[in-house]
Amino acid sequence: MRGSPYWVIVCDLFHSHEPDHETVVVGFPTKELAVEYARRRVWSSVEEMKAPGRSPEQVRERWLAFGEDCRVVGPGGEVVYLARSELETFIARPIPPERRDWVGLYKSLLPEGFRFAYEWAAAAVPPPGHYEYTIEVGPGERGHITFWPDYPGPDVPRWEQDFLPSLGGRIVLANWLRATGWLDSPPPQPAEPPIGGETGVLDVTAGGRRAQIRLHWLPERDHQELHRAVRAVVPDYVWEKVEAWRQEYVQRIYGSEEM
Repeated sequence: MRGSPYWVIVCDLFHSHEPDHETVVVGFPTKELAVEYARRRVWSSVEEMKAPGRSPEQVRERWLAFGEDCRVVGPGGEVVYLARSELETFIARPIPPERRDWVGLYKSLLPEGFRFAYEWAAAAVPPPGHYEYTIEVGPGERGHITFWPDYPGPDVPRWEQDFLPSLGGRIVLANWLRATGWLDSPPPQPAEPPIGGETGVLDVTAGGRRAQIRLHWLPERDHQELHRAVRAVVPDYVWEKVEAWRQEYVQRIYGSEEM
């Protein structure tokens, strides 16, 4: 995604023998911010292994057994920083208080007052191929999705679900908006959406600026990136529930699952 070319892979050393022992932290616009996050997180992890009377060798052993390691990956998939390369420094020196807050550093990547509403509808195709949803995120840690499994009408149920929006997803979306200039440029001249096509409108506020973006204004690449970035703010389990709801509706109303 444009605007977020660096990410940090966090390795849980205690569970390093398990396939899911690594997690990815996305949304870093620069190498320097990604490296600083990785350094803070690993240095803090090493600091937790220290105790009065514990030797550097013992601290190292405990970190290798129970700590966290990080590496920074660049836009081409290359590793540009390994935190364990500074392990001896982390062991020998206490981390300065101003460098401990890796959580706060990451949260600072999200613009102040970030919030959005996204209205999306599938193309105008015969049932059961059509569905619609609205995603609302913010203010604060608030997320809500409203979903229609068909063309909205008096006999069509409307499902609603609250969720905790992904911080990483919101940061990636905000970075994309900055990188593509949507938070700094006036909107383009109004254009009519394609007849019968997919429609989507994003109304977003970030850092005191507001933008409204319609998918049909965008080139295909931007269209797909924006749609994917918005969806990524919603946790996977919510999309799984929504899909299950929709399949149940299609089976009940149309007698078969959607093809």
